[in-house]
Amino acid sequence: MCTRSQIVCANVNTKMDVDIIKWSNKEVMELLHKEKISSFIKDICKSQDIDGQCLLSFVDRDFYDYPFEQLKLGERKRFILLIKKLQRNNRKAMYELGLCEDQTLNNPATNINFVGTNLSHLSYNLHNQLQSELYAANTECISTYTPDVKASKLKPEVWKTAIALGYVFLVTWVTAVVMVIVHDKVPDMKKYPPLPDLFLDNVPHIPWAFDMCEITGSFLLAIWLVVLFFHKHRFIILRRFFALAGTVFLLRCFTMLITSLSVPGSHLKCEPRFYPPADDLTVWGRRLRQAYDIWSGAGMSVRGVRTCGDYMFSGHTVALTLLNFFITEYTSRSLYLLHILTWVMNMFGIFFILAAHEHYSIDVFIAFYITSRLFLYYHTLSNNQALMHSDSSRTRIWFPLLTFFESEVDGIVPNEYEGPMEIVNNLKQWLIQFVIDVKKSSMAKIAGTKLQEGAAMGEYSVVRLVDGIKRNLSLIEEYKSSRQRLVTLDKTVQAGLLDELPDSDLRHRNIAELTSDTLFREFSNPPSPIMKKNT
Repeated sequence: MCTRSQIVCANVNTKMDVDIIKWSNKEVMELLHKEKISSFIKDICKSQDIDGQCLLSFVDRDFYDYPFEQLKLGERKRFILLIKKLQRNNRKAMYELGLCEDQTLNNPATNINFVGTNLSHLSYNLHNQLQSELYAANTECISTYTPDVKASKLKPEVWKTAIALGYVFLVTWVTAVVMVIVHDKVPDMKKYPPLPDLFLDNVPHIPWAFDMCEITGSFLLAIWLVVLFFHKHRFIILRRFFALAGTVFLLRCFTMLITSLSVPGSHLKCEPRFYPPADDLTVWGRRLRQAYDIWSGAGMSVRGVRTCGDYMFSGHTVALTLLNFFITEYTSRSLYLLHILTWVMNMFGIFFILAAHEHYSIDVFIAFYITSRLFLYYHTLSNNQALMHSDSSRTRIWFPLLTFFESEVDGIVPNEYEGPMEIVNNLKQWLIQFVIDVKKSSMAKIAGTKLQEGAAMGEYSVVRLVDGIKRNLSLIEEYKSSRQRLVTLDKTVQAGLLDELPDSDLRHRNIAELTSDTLFREFSNPPSPIMKKNT
């Protein structure tokens, strides 16, 4: 006997076998009713006039956008399962509608996995919002998530490239100093013969091989400079090159100092340098001079640089591998002949190093491994900014340069190139903008100077005003004190005149009559001596 669920399932399958393309909204409503889909979804399908073709063309984002954004989790899941059944059982109809390329293949744009994990049409924010809902349940489902992770913002940030250039200059200088130190402590060739080596013991010494290695590296460098010249995002990839090269060579400084390997070939004339008796300052001055010769010659034997003791690990292998990896990474995949050429040059360069018996095999192997791993780690983290943000604290600790240099790069740097005319036009625009910025900065400095002068003059004027007010106040005080002295003097003069008048006149005169004018007149006409005698 068939159970009720089997009968319903049979009815549904029978219904699905019908030409679903011709379904109307009425038949869709009947199917939703039989599948016991919530009334809220049925009302939406009815109001939005959803027919059979619409059901087949549902994509993931439709279940989370308007008008389905208010669905409960259970309602949404049951609706997704129903649509999945329809699309799985009607591949031919989907092919006729152009919703899939092949009747037997799933189209990532329309196929709905069990929990709706096709996120190719979902935005990054929606993916983060629904991540726990979409990925928590079923581990047996295979995701077809193929996001476009190309960077959306690619600022040149020339100043960061300049910092990276300074970083690599500093590291190469430290490397040159370390090479001088390890050369002075190279083991005695008579006491410590070359170590057993699988390659060196079976390949004869080729005297010109090391020069060929450096010539091969020069060709790779020339190709890399051409790629840099035409690449649109040259400053980004250039600072990546500087950051990786500086980091690898800084690590090489430690490995050279930690262990001193014996000289790998008897043809090498390696012995510690002899310094005449002198103070430490003079000895270190000579060492720094030798370090400068190594640094200016880029450590290349074709430029007259010969060093010993810097075996673990090979700097020439680092340079060859970095150039190869950067050329293949930042050129089009269609240039496979160029990629084959660079890989062949890389491998032949390594062979020439070993054939010259300048390094042990382990030196070359470690150099290639470290360089390639750091390149892959750096670019993997740079191309997946979401990983960096989810564990940003640990990334800042272990990859501080990456965190700093890649802070404004949010994805894969596309391989876009510029023609010569476009480069010239961009250079002209850059120069014009540079001149404008310089003029603006000069005008800003002049304006700042004028403002400072104006402020100084204003301050001087205020000081003078305050001094003038102080002088006026002092004059007012002096005037008050002078007036007080004049009043006192006037009273004294009046008292003296009263003493000079005869007593008879004082008796016959009224005091009120002795006005200031009378006193002044009598003071100006004093009595004669005869009058005084008569009196």
